[in-house]
Amino acid sequence: MSFRSKHFRFFIVLFLAITAIVSAQSDAKPKNIIFLIGDGMGVAHVTAAKIVKGSLDMERCKVMGMHMTAAANNPVTDSAAAGTALASGFRTNNDVVGLCPDGKPLKNLMEYAQETGRATGVAVTVILTHATPAAFYAHHKARYHYDIIADQMLNSRLDVMIGGGWDNFYPKTFTRSRRKDDRNLVLEQRRKMPVVTSYEALMQASRIRQITAILDGGHLPHASKRTYTLGNLTDKAISLLNQNEKGFVLMVEGSQIDLAAHANDMQRVLDETLDFDTAVKSALDFAEADGNTLVVITADHETGGLSFPYNSIEGNKIVAAKFSSDNHTAEMVPVFAFGPGAEKFGGIYDNTHVGKTLIELVKKDDEPCN
Repeated sequence: MSFRSKHFRFFIVLFLAITAIVSAQSDAKPKNIIFLIGDGMGVAHVTAAKIVKGSLDMERCKVMGMHMTAAANNPVTDSAAAGTALASGFRTNNDVVGLCPDGKPLKNLMEYAQETGRATGVAVTVILTHATPAAFYAHHKARYHYDIIADQMLNSRLDVMIGGGWDNFYPKTFTRSRRKDDRNLVLEQRRKMPVVTSYEALMQASRIRQITAILDGGHLPHASKRTYTLGNLTDKAISLLNQNEKGFVLMVEGSQIDLAAHANDMQRVLDETLDFDTAVKSALDFAEADGNTLVVITADHETGGLSFPYNSIEGNKIVAAKFSSDNHTAEMVPVFAFGPGAEKFGGIYDNTHVGKTLIELVKKDDEPCN
């Protein structure tokens, strides 16, 4: 055999070996998944935050995509249907949480993760029974039936729950209670795990693997009025969940970007989007240090029809933003991904692709999706 032939065979073997390694890395499943959802956050919301701040932690992700946000029965989705698509990989009708349009329960990302022994949790800035978090643990026909959804949360096997909404957990005899019965779900939950009702108490919690932190009667205060960030809540959730040697799945929602855009309040849109980016930083910092964590960042839909026409920007200030709506729109929303499996989120696709792909990365190898 000639010298040239030997070298040719060597390079072929080397090429095949490298290809096999790259393929194996591409097929590798991450130990942990941190899924961040900016509720109502379209491309324009991210653009605005970048104009004002200069650079965002979202930019650290080198894989990007876009997804279509429609519901099963409407090209303009609400958070219940959108959250269900992101959590389960299947579209449903607006107002429905965790069910097919025909009423069949849809298995969600957290339920698949729990079957593999992973810890699971949610951290949000609205009430814990709101549509997006509910899509990751509940199965109900009406997103606003908070009494029923609160009961399902307590039976969801989530390890960490951080958000607002104690008005939906205390009995109707309590001041400000929104319940229609005499059940005290806070006491019921304390039989299962620690329950705290302040940020300070949450931060002091240690040597535990489970906690329910209900930090306000309703939604958490606006980002500009809080003494802590969503990044702080994310750090705490990660530190608790990461004690599980089998890994974890955490969903974090920058919930009030949507509320700010509904109100066409540009300053608050900026405040909430930048607060959401603090959670992105927490997730990416952990993922970079850990090396076996997938971070996916997206939105459930766009809110407000936000745009910046000519002469609306002066330097790093937005002086005349335009909102075409006070509601949701059908615009595509961005996806950013980092870590093992990130390459699966490049391109343009339906919102169901996000849920299906995350489930494929977390479920048992021999189990079909739903």
